[in-house]
Amino acid sequence: MKPLHLLPPAVAIAASGIWLGLQQQSISTLEKETVLLRKHVDAAKQAAAGDHSSLAAARADGKKGKDPDAINWKDLADTMAKAEHGGMPDMRAMMKLQSKLMSLSGDELKAALDEIAALDLSKDARNSLENMLINLLAQKDPKLVLDRYLDRMNDSRNGFSGWQMANAFQQWARKDGAAAVAWLDAQVAAGKFESKSLDGKNDSRLKFESAAIAALLNSDVDAAGKRLSALPEDQRRELFEQGMFSNLKPGTEKNLAALVRSQVPEKEQPQALANSTGMLVHQGGYERVGKFLDEIDATPAERNEVVKRAASSQLQQLAQQGKVDREAVDKMREWAAQESSPESVDKITGESLGNIWNRDSKWQDSAKIVSDLYAEKPSDDLLISFLSGHQSSQASNKEAAVALAAKISDETKRAEVIANIQGREIHTSTTTSATIITE
Repeated sequence: MKPLHLLPPAVAIAASGIWLGLQQQSISTLEKETVLLRKHVDAAKQAAAGDHSSLAAARADGKKGKDPDAINWKDLADTMAKAEHGGMPDMRAMMKLQSKLMSLSGDELKAALDEIAALDLSKDARNSLENMLINLLAQKDPKLVLDRYLDRMNDSRNGFSGWQMANAFQQWARKDGAAAVAWLDAQVAAGKFESKSLDGKNDSRLKFESAAIAALLNSDVDAAGKRLSALPEDQRRELFEQGMFSNLKPGTEKNLAALVRSQVPEKEQPQALANSTGMLVHQGGYERVGKFLDEIDATPAERNEVVKRAASSQLQQLAQQGKVDREAVDKMREWAAQESSPESVDKITGESLGNIWNRDSKWQDSAKIVSDLYAEKPSDDLLISFLSGHQSSQASNKEAAVALAAKISDETKRAEVIANIQGREIHTSTTTSATIITE
């Protein structure tokens, strides 16, 4: 699933809890008087016809129009702008706003989007408002979202993304897979997903196809296979990287494995399985992942990749909670040794700790755990995999990273890791076998 990266950091932190996992943006707006007058006229007409379903009609209603909790979109936009410059939203107010937003009906959300489209807002403010409301609307009327906004899918100027539209499509596919897939076929036939790249690939199309195949996996695995086989072979593994298999339903594990093994090139199959099951550990812990591996009778290579992804995902989530400690790492290592192979545990540990990207996690804390593990049982794999992580080459960590790399017993690998940390090139002489490091 694509994240809150479109939000300012402070708002993203608040929204991650406020939107209950919907991964959506904050909103804001204040109507111009002329726009309000027009809206009120339209609302009055609707009220006369007995239609009180839209937000505009609600505002035309005397009692509802005086709602003290009515959303002030402009104020919210201002709050978001302040948060972008380091301010922190009032969590109590944000929770109140969340409750209000979640109570809006599909018609009210549509009316709100119409209002936002008519407002004099900056591009960024408008994009944030629209994106969040669209994500909310996708939960209630995903087909409407697709019909209304699909043409803006690849227009980066308005902040829309293929993932956002594919997410709406997935919501629809879960409710009515046959109708959703038929709609997608019609859009493909109409040229909506024509590729403009030289390699013929359309990233948005891959996301939609991934959602369609994930839906078919639960009902018609043969149809899922035919759909996947229609894609170029070099794009099939990528389909499993789109995050659309995150809610794998119990009982479909064997179908997923069969699909991957029959349609994805053999050497890419372990990675495809790992990519499509990365969220299993969050749905049932290590036990859920182990059960999946047993149910599909995973090969050693498949086990290694799936276990590595699960370990990394679990430590990443724990990092967000400030809970990556020696106890958590030991628990992961014990499980990895049981489900994969003992000789792979150190590499899995190093990679998982080295690739933690949560900004509140300290590299030094992870380095301390790695150093302690190494002191108990020296392992080049542990050090090399950890020091290959992106944080080791950051200026604040370089000195400590180089000191840790100095413990690597293999001279050639030690030189390579240190050169990588320091941002230098390394050359090995073919005549003298000497390692030469240059700036």
